[in-house]
Amino acid sequence: MEIDILVKINKDDVHYLSYILESQDNMVNVRKYEGNILRIITLDYFKDDVLSILRGLKNDISFEVIKIEKNCGSAG
Repeated sequence: MEIDILVKINKDDVHYLSYILESQDNMVNVRKYEGNILRIITLDYFKDDVLSILRGLKNDISFEVIKIEKNCGSAG
């Protein structure tokens, strides 16, 4: 099952976060950024790994995981 991890993040930090997350081969797809919210799509299988990576990045950039939910089948 795919899940969405919604992250509140400053626009200036989106590229850095995306670069780090997408370097993990086939683990995430970073999608739409709108209203300071970035959508990260991953498989439920990788959820704990992705959240662990995010926790590690909190020392480098400021962001907040605001919601984790089942993906509705849309990338947008």
